[in-house]
Amino acid sequence: MQYLRNWAILILLVAILLIFPPNSVQAQGGIKVWPTKVDMTIDDGEQAERIINVQNEGDETIDVRAYVMDFTIDKDNEFIFSEPGHESYSASKWFSVDSADFELAPGERQEVEVVIAAPADVEPGGHYGALFFETVPSVNEEGVTISTRIPSLFYITVPGVTDVDIVANAEIVSLILPGFIEKGPVEVGVVVENSGNVHLTIAAKAYFSDLFGGNSELDLGQVTVLPDGEGTLRGSWQETPFIGRVRANFVIGYFDQHEDLANRSQRGEFWVIPWKHLAAIVAVIISLVLLIVLLHRRYRFRLERRSGS
Repeated sequence: MQYLRNWAILILLVAILLIFPPNSVQAQGGIKVWPTKVDMTIDDGEQAERIINVQNEGDETIDVRAYVMDFTIDKDNEFIFSEPGHESYSASKWFSVDSADFELAPGERQEVEVVIAAPADVEPGGHYGALFFETVPSVNEEGVTISTRIPSLFYITVPGVTDVDIVANAEIVSLILPGFIEKGPVEVGVVVENSGNVHLTIAAKAYFSDLFGGNSELDLGQVTVLPDGEGTLRGSWQETPFIGRVRANFVIGYFDQHEDLANRSQRGEFWVIPWKHLAAIVAVIISLVLLIVLLHRRYRFRLERRSGS
């Protein structure tokens, strides 16, 4: 009876949960910002305006505030933000925003006008700033403080008086290649450096050839690198041969200050050595040799016995 009573209680609880499911915590809607990247050219001493759109994606009214920060990009392509004026190529103090604080109803969109004024004596080249839009922190039903912030990144180029004032140049710093691998796939890549004074969008490809005549290529994508910065382009190559030396040629491409396509390349190599398979093959060969020697000795022993008899 106790066993049946427990089953009855369990079935009743399941039925109650199905009929009256527990209240789910509503997902906190965030904001949508576009464009998130602005690439523009401003002459020194001039100003330009841009419109950034901010929309409430949630189902509650939210307060939004806007503020400007510096940013840079590290070698691993991660964005690092800092206070205005911290970076050497900072443009964050050039910004003025018409609506630094505003309210958005559910689904409402706000057009925010941004004015960027370049100083008269500014150095030619690239200058950068991030305009953040952040929701005023709120507390949900579980007492957790929630805040969302999204940046719109500004890549600003100040042209010089002559062509020599703008330098767009990139170099290959190093290759990401193993010395040897047992089997594929293998992660490869290239580290690039922007030695110019404007930001560059750099694309890369890797071309492979092996001892057996196999050829293939791998698209490593593209990355934006700021002046005096480094970036990394990586990929996973799947078509590795079973064994042997692999030669790799890495090629990067970008547009220089004359809008001409520039290329740089560097070669490297690595070995594919399936040592586990080779060890197994060697073990089989040794076993066969020992077996042949043993059989040969037995055969000679039988011949000697026959001749002795």
